[in-house]
Amino acid sequence: MARGASSHFSLKRAEYDRYYPTVLGVLQNSGFLVLDADRDENRALLQALPRSGVGPGVEIEIRRRRPKGLDVHVLVVPHEDLPQDKGRFLMQQGVFGAMQRDAASERTLADILPGLRRDDMERPVDPQFRRTPTNIPEWIFFSLKTGTVTWFLGTVIGLTGAAYLLFWAPEGPYRRNDPLMVGLLLVLAPWWSGIWGRSALRGLAAAFVTVWLPVTFYVVSALGWAFPGLTRSPGISLIEVLLGSLPGSAGIAAPAILGVLSGIVGAIAGVIGGRIFPLRMKQSAESI
Repeated sequence: MARGASSHFSLKRAEYDRYYPTVLGVLQNSGFLVLDADRDENRALLQALPRSGVGPGVEIEIRRRRPKGLDVHVLVVPHEDLPQDKGRFLMQQGVFGAMQRDAASERTLADILPGLRRDDMERPVDPQFRRTPTNIPEWIFFSLKTGTVTWFLGTVIGLTGAAYLLFWAPEGPYRRNDPLMVGLLLVLAPWWSGIWGRSALRGLAAAFVTVWLPVTFYVVSALGWAFPGLTRSPGISLIEVLLGSLPGSAGIAAPAILGVLSGIVGAIAGVIGGRIFPLRMKQSAESI
C-alpha cells in the first residue's frame, strides 16, 4: 500500500493551455523541480521532486473537460516512492484507491493546493479602467453582456418608429410613395428591432411585435370597431390591399400576416446582430 496524500478537484472556467504554466509556476515557487512530463492536447502528467532532495514528491494530472474546464488530480508521496524511469508515473498504477496516511505528504499537499485550486484564472479589471462610469447604470449604454435590456430597448424604439409612421408622421410627398412606406414599415423598423435581438428567434419576436401591434390598432380603426381617426389618407397601400382581400372580420388577420413577413426580416437581422454583438462575449483569461 502506497503512503502519501491525494486530492481531486475540477476547475470550471480554467483553460488547459493557460493552466499548465500556472501549475509549473506553483511547483517552482513551492521548491519543486519538474523532472518528467507527458503532455498532449487533452491531458498532461507532471512529476516533480523537491530541490533539496528531502521530502515528498508530487505528481499532477490535468485533464481537459468539454466544452471548457479541467479535472485535476494531485498525488503527494515520499520522493523515493516515485518511479525512477522516464515516462512512468505512480498515479497510472491506481494508487488512488487506497493510501496509507503520511503526515509529511499531507502537509505538502495542503501547501500547494491553494495555488492549484484557483478557479479565477482571469485577471481582475482595475475599476478605473471600466468602460462605463460607475455612477451610471450599464443598461443606458446598451449592455452587451446578456442582451435582454438591449433587446427590449431596440424593440421599443422600432415599435415607436412604426407607430409614428402609421399615425403621427406629418403630411408630405413621401406618404404617397407606396414602396417607401412599405419599406419603412416592413423592412427598416423590424430590421432595427431584430438586430438588437442578436439571435434569429429573438429577432423574429422583436420584429413581429414591432409591426403587429401598431398595425392591429390601424386595422381596428379601419374596420370601424374602435379608435376612430387613427387611419389616415392616404393610407398604407399594402394594408389596404390586405383588408380588401380579407373582407369583414377576416381583416383582423392582416396584422398577423404582416407581422410574420416582418419577422423574417427580423430573424435575418438577428443573425447578423449576433455576429456583430455576440450574446456570450468571449472572456479573456490570462495566467496569473
